[in-house]
Amino acid sequence: MIKAIGAVMVILAGSGWGMLQAAKIEECYRQMRYLRKLIFRIRSEVRYSRRVLPEAFLSVGSEAQEPYKMWLLSLYERLENRQGTSLAGIWEEETRTHLPVIGIPQDMLESLIRLGGELGTIDIEMQVRTLDLYLEQMEQKMEDMRTEQKEKIRLYQCIGVTGGVFLAIILL
Repeated sequence: MIKAIGAVMVILAGSGWGMLQAAKIEECYRQMRYLRKLIFRIRSEVRYSRRVLPEAFLSVGSEAQEPYKMWLLSLYERLENRQGTSLAGIWEEETRTHLPVIGIPQDMLESLIRLGGELGTIDIEMQVRTLDLYLEQMEQKMEDMRTEQKEKIRLYQCIGVTGGVFLAIILL
């Protein structure tokens, strides 16, 4: 009887691990969608409202969810108080401080960091084009993720269950 309960617990643990991994993939995609939305809003603030970047960060950041809110408001505060060498340096520091926890792929995080180096030193139209280019790259990455997402979710769930069953058989 105890072996059977142990076997069921091992199978449930394996299944839980598979579900957890699948949830991480879904959360990564959700965070990418939200970040794309924020970048698009910054682009709109710069293009249509003709706001300078610090003001765009304040406007978008005041309505964003954490940790994006803290990231954008920190950018605004440091740029307004001239705390740092350049927009690129401040952007990189704040991005590395606030955004690694969101779970987006490392290549997209590095691309976001590079984006800061391309903003601020050019006119409004070039800033908008730079943001458009980043949004296109992000859209392509999200499309790739979307095609792989279903396969990976199913794979993790199957591995979790079959791994649990395999371990339960071995332990019996």
